Amino acid sequence: MSMSAGAGKGKERQDGGSDDEDIAGPYIMRPLAIGLQLGPEEALAKGNTSAKARRPSLSQRLGFGSGKEPAKGPEEGESKDASPAGDTPDANDNDCDSVRSSSPMAISVKAECVEVAGSDMYVGTSHGHIVHYTVAMVELDAGRSGTMPEHFRVSSVDLKLGGKRVEQVLAFPVLNRLVVLCGSTAQVLSLPDLRPVPGTMMKGVSCLSYDERLQRSAAAAVILCVARVRSIQLYRMAGAELRLELEVPITCSVASLCQYGQYLCVADTEAYKILDLAKLRTASSAEGARLELFPTQQPRTDPDSGRVIRPPRPRTLVVGPNEFMFLTSSASDDDATTLGVIVTALGEAQRGTLQFASYPKSVVYAAPFIIVTFAGSVDVYDTRQPEQTLAQRLFVDVPDAGRPRRVCAAAGFLAGTRLAQLDRESEPSMSRALSAVVRASIVAVSQDSVYVLADEPPLLSVSRMLRAGRIEEAVAAVDAALASGDVSQGSAEARYCVLMAGVQYFARLLLDDALQLFRRGSLDPRALLHVYADYAAYLGPLLEPLERLPMPATLHAAIRDLGSVARLVGSSAADMAGNDCDQEALAEALSANALEVLERYLEHVRLSEEFDVARTAVDTALARLYADNDHIEKFTSLIGSRDSHVDNDVAIEFCRNTQRHYYESLVHRARGEPRKVLDIWRRLLSGEWEDARFGGMPEYMAYVETLTEQQGILLAEYAWLVDIDVAASLRVLVGLTDASVATLDADRAMAAIQSQKIEGGDRAQRALIERLIGASHPRASHYLTYLLNVYVRQVRDCYSGDEERHRRLLALEERFRCAQAEDLRLTFRAWIAKAAAEDKSDALESQSAIRLRAQLIAMLSARPIAYDAAAVLDCVEREAPTVLHLERAMLMAALGNISDAGEFLVTACQDYAEAELLLMRPYAPESLVQLANVTGARRARAPHQTKEEEAEDVHHLLGLYMAHVDDEMAARLVADILHRYSECLCDSGGDVLVSIPEHWPYAIAEPLVSRQLARLAHRERSSGIERGLRQSLALAEQLRAIDEHRDAGPIVLDYSQACAKCHKLLGSSAFVLVPESREIRHVSCG
Repeated sequence: MSMSAGAGKGKERQDGGSDDEDIAGPYIMRPLAIGLQLGPEEALAKGNTSAKARRPSLSQRLGFGSGKEPAKGPEEGESKDASPAGDTPDANDNDCDSVRSSSPMAISVKAECVEVAGSDMYVGTSHGHIVHYTVAMVELDAGRSGTMPEHFRVSSVDLKLGGKRVEQVLAFPVLNRLVVLCGSTAQVLSLPDLRPVPGTMMKGVSCLSYDERLQRSAAAAVILCVARVRSIQLYRMAGAELRLELEVPITCSVASLCQYGQYLCVADTEAYKILDLAKLRTASSAEGARLELFPTQQPRTDPDSGRVIRPPRPRTLVVGPNEFMFLTSSASDDDATTLGVIVTALGEAQRGTLQFASYPKSVVYAAPFIIVTFAGSVDVYDTRQPEQTLAQRLFVDVPDAGRPRRVCAAAGFLAGTRLAQLDRESEPSMSRALSAVVRASIVAVSQDSVYVLADEPPLLSVSRMLRAGRIEEAVAAVDAALASGDVSQGSAEARYCVLMAGVQYFARLLLDDALQLFRRGSLDPRALLHVYADYAAYLGPLLEPLERLPMPATLHAAIRDLGSVARLVGSSAADMAGNDCDQEALAEALSANALEVLERYLEHVRLSEEFDVARTAVDTALARLYADNDHIEKFTSLIGSRDSHVDNDVAIEFCRNTQRHYYESLVHRARGEPRKVLDIWRRLLSGEWEDARFGGMPEYMAYVETLTEQQGILLAEYAWLVDIDVAASLRVLVGLTDASVATLDADRAMAAIQSQKIEGGDRAQRALIERLIGASHPRASHYLTYLLNVYVRQVRDCYSGDEERHRRLLALEERFRCAQAEDLRLTFRAWIAKAAAEDKSDALESQSAIRLRAQLIAMLSARPIAYDAAAVLDCVEREAPTVLHLERAMLMAALGNISDAGEFLVTACQDYAEAELLLMRPYAPESLVQLANVTGARRARAPHQTKEEEAEDVHHLLGLYMAHVDDEMAARLVADILHRYSECLCDSGGDVLVSIPEHWPYAIAEPLVSRQLARLAHRERSSGIERGLRQSLALAEQLRAIDEHRDAGPIVLDYSQACAKCHKLLGSSAFVLVPESREIRHVSCG
């Protein structure tokens, strides 16, 4: 069985075509259920082929029919009700089997009407049954695939109304109600069990309808409009309740009616009318509530045969808000031209009139189309067009009995399409999904089959355009569908269409257009990588085979048909190259563009984080792309990011095979393998390998300096660098810890520095030895002498060599002289240390002139001495004899030449405070004497000098001042010395006074003279004072003894008592008692 569609009034197809390309209208007709078994279950089980004779229909009994005389029956006179607002009975309804089959088991039961709500289908039969089926979603592309939707019979219910045919079925899914019109009886059944709802059966019903303002699929309450013998009744059905709300009396039987809001369009045996229900509810305005439009056709008698010819049954239907359409014919037979007149609720014809070649067998409205059935076809008319001409004609290539003979408006169901199935077995749910889904509400009914009329999904037409190669038109159609909301942005069908268009663009090497569509459709990046054969081979097992990627089979095939980029580039370059065009250069440019597109798309995928399962392949491919295109910054950022999924082993192997040594080192660096990184970089620095991308020594050093936590690596790099680049090795030395420095081979490093004879070699030695000393290296003391010699040479270079440097030295000495003039006790050591601390200059020479010399002096002053003073003194006398005077004196003192050092401090250094410390205070902690070894007379003295020794030192110092210092400064110095050391010169002050020049002011010698005079006066007074003191001491002793024996008891004397010492009488003389002997003596004899 096949279906086809055509356009144009009167055009009819007989070829049975079914390709999608034949669709040229708004609808697709596909089978919903074919070959329905509609007979009673008992008859189906027994294979009974007989059927009970059916009574004539009401339309025949009321005078509406197919132009033939009605059959006479015993019930003919029972009712004059018009038949329901259904369809014209088929000419073969009375005596033809419903299924045209040669099978003896065929049962003559036909489908009269169908209702579909979701996946439930209810079929009203010609023998008074309701058969319930469940149906699968219709696949609108089933015409191509040949698949049919499945349906299952659930139950069958006999309405028990005399076997009359079911005229109409209306489902209200939310209310779980099914309204059925069978014969002249209307009844409400419950869903899904199809049980009659008590109190809802209505007899004498000719037709029924409902308020079409509401969608039946979602209505929670509905107004039923029921035409009975003498009245039209409006019921409100909500929940389990069915309540009569309005009853309108009528005078003629109603054959068709429809309702929209407050208006009711009625076709009775006399005319078409519009009733205003709002006015009919009010008795005062009931007169203007009925509007008669047009008379209905009446039966006529054939003058030749005398037979009564009944007209077709009148039809009314809602075609919009407060708009109705009715059919009228120019003759009383079915073959006469028929007009479809559309009017408003006020009876005004504002839209055009439809013209049909014959009277339709059935008619429904689905905005904005009128759908009618004729013999063998279903025609669709567009009411938006002024001419309202035929828009589409649908055919079914089946025998006459299977052709649609009626269309019904259903409650609503879904129809979908699948442009291409996913062929991956592990994704069965995706392969069965219908992603392009439309809602349908029109079904066409034949004797034993049901067909669906659904809108063509926009993407189905897009698929047809793509198959025809109309890429731009297809992309525009997709955009229009997305903009209108007919297709959701993320639907699988939209992605499929976009990707198919992108693949076709890619095949034509329209790469920018293809890239945009790949981004929109989210193409699996692994599929694109398969097109780049080199990259597919490079990724190897990281890239899943194309056939295993979850995507539509047709998309698989399209990508597979692309072949490789190399083939596309070669063929395109050959086609594009002209006589004067270099085909090779053109191919190279196209290849570069293709690689750029791959890079941009993979970067897009990486940012979108959509294909997590492909991240390893994407990142690893990007790593090679960046390496191929020399995007070093991107490469470094990729492999170093926290969310990087690069397979480092694959990337390293590629870089090694292609001799991209620098990129290989970057991968090792990202993996945290500094030894491998530095091994590669050392080979590049030594010239063993070549790679222009490497940044050379600056990049090498910048990386090495970050490895402070890996001291073993730093030690190895220092050992390597010291032989080739001393300056760089010193930078590494800074990063070594004391523990690491203590393990260095200092002799080898020093030998390497000395052998290179480079500019600034002293600075390198200095840096090395300073670190050795700071780290307490076992060889530190051995190299301290080298370090001091380096300092000597560096300080010399700062103060000598040209006139400018000499002026710097003079300026330094002048600054000290000025400070010394203000404070005679200021030493050069203290002054230069303070000046170095206050020096904020960044200039190298300034640092050498002040800070460097202060550091040299501090090292020479350090105790205990760990350097060879004689060797350093030899270096000073050889390298800087006229510059480093203080340093020279310090070394003399360290060697024990105290006298020579003091004289040198006064004569050459003019550091008088330092000379005083050396000569006058040798045991002070800051004295240079402390530098000397424990040998010599000076060091053998006691910690405190005697007056004689101190006087000797003062005489020596005064002699130096007066012999070698200018007169003015010597006078100040001598005055200061005499003021502070006058006491020790008391015994030899005369000698000092004699040596003072006569022209010096008396104030200089005044302290010494005053001290001498005070000493002479003191000698005269001290003898008398001494005698008095001695007598006082004796008396005090006696008084002490008396106090000790004051409580010895009373002493009794008489005039005969004599002194125990002089034996003279005591008389009245004063006496004392000797405690020890108890003798009594004169006080004077004590």
